[in-house]
Amino acid sequence: MIGKRLLAPAAVLAILATSCGQKAGVHEAALAQVGIAPAQGGQTSDQGFPGAGPTGGNQGPTAPGSDGSIGATGGPVTTQPGDGSQGGGGGGGGGKVLPSGGDATGVTADTITIGIHAPLTGAAPLKAASFSKGKELYWQRGDNGKPVKIHGRTVRVVFQDDQYNPSYASTVCQQMAESDKAFLLVGGGGTDQIQACAKYAASKGIPYLSAGTTEVQMRSLNNYFALSMSYAQQSVLLAQYIKKTFTTDASKVAVVAMNTANFDDAVDTFKRSFPGVTIFRPEKNEQGSQRQNSLCNGPVKKFDVVFPLTSPAYYLQLAKAAKCLPQYVGVGITMGLDEVADLGCQGDQATVNARFFMPSPAFDDSDKFDPAYRKAAQAAGIDEPDDIMFLLWGLSKGLHQLLLRAGPNLTREGFIASSQNASIHTGVFPDVQYTPQNHFGAKQVHLLKNVCRSRGSAAGYYITEKAFVSSF
Repeated sequence: MIGKRLLAPAAVLAILATSCGQKAGVHEAALAQVGIAPAQGGQTSDQGFPGAGPTGGNQGPTAPGSDGSIGATGGPVTTQPGDGSQGGGGGGGGGKVLPSGGDATGVTADTITIGIHAPLTGAAPLKAASFSKGKELYWQRGDNGKPVKIHGRTVRVVFQDDQYNPSYASTVCQQMAESDKAFLLVGGGGTDQIQACAKYAASKGIPYLSAGTTEVQMRSLNNYFALSMSYAQQSVLLAQYIKKTFTTDASKVAVVAMNTANFDDAVDTFKRSFPGVTIFRPEKNEQGSQRQNSLCNGPVKKFDVVFPLTSPAYYLQLAKAAKCLPQYVGVGITMGLDEVADLGCQGDQATVNARFFMPSPAFDDSDKFDPAYRKAAQAAGIDEPDDIMFLLWGLSKGLHQLLLRAGPNLTREGFIASSQNASIHTGVFPDVQYTPQNHFGAKQVHLLKNVCRSRGSAAGYYITEKAFVSSF
């Protein structure tokens, strides 16, 4: 069931008028049964990290018990045998000793507080109801309908709207850390805001996680962990996908990327992967409709394929104005939301067949990947679960494993130390394998396709065209 549209028709017009910046064969067999193409070129090993990386000893995390226990030893120092735990997954090597003592802000005998920020207002508005209902859905219902516990503690979530503004994001992250006593912080969307909050968190030694966006300055932050591939990493796959599926002629491909330094890594990587493509870098205050002449001569295409790396509002403005209807393909988080698909399909179906990489499969296919999600939503009385809640569910499943791995004597220092040797398997987000040198450990994406057909009140939505893709 597709959730209600975020915006009424008047609000749609406002958006268009304004803008600113498992085991071997399991994935393949399951996807074949439900009619979704499996990854091309990637491999999945019984012992190995699906699609890439070493194959020795990475069997992934064991499902936690009802109390979240992974057999940690207790005491002032937590020793994790082998790679780090029964519940934390992968890696080889000797025992890891987590730091003793440290900053346990936000951790009590009964609870762990985490803070999430995302743009509910601004150029990438997300559904407020999705966050208010979905932010704690996994933590309250993720253990077979019961609350998830981390070594006897439940998780409490606080949330703030960052207004799609980096400065304001830093402010609300400081508020959640200082006033709400958040143990760690999570970015829900918006590249510039994620970087700004991650840098603030680093200055205070606070762990920070998000789906992958920019790598600019982020690789130097020891506190930061990307839960999916960065835009730069995805850009390599995107170039492969365009060449295989649409065209090998670089003159037929354009990139429209907002002129923020945080997109430079993705743009540069795409240019190296596909030499000769045309690059446009509009300013954040520019209207998407102003760029349509760059893509079209009236109804005639100048480019067959366009990679938009912008706000969703800018992308929708551009697509509605560009009457030549190029093929849109891209990366990211917010571009692949059903709300964006719906708005793009309304009226002229300007975004029909657009494809975007995403950390999670399409909401339409959620039952095929994790049926516990909709069961939990139903048990929680949520009539219309959606893709934002599904993203939060997948993210929370990964965070659960990292918190378990950090042991019962939870500190920020211990969490960071244990996470940098962790592997994560959720069945929703692609698997992740961190090392102390690399906190960008994902190597797969899901490919979503915008189908402009009605379902309920929606004019369009995304389906999963390929899942767990590591190459094309």
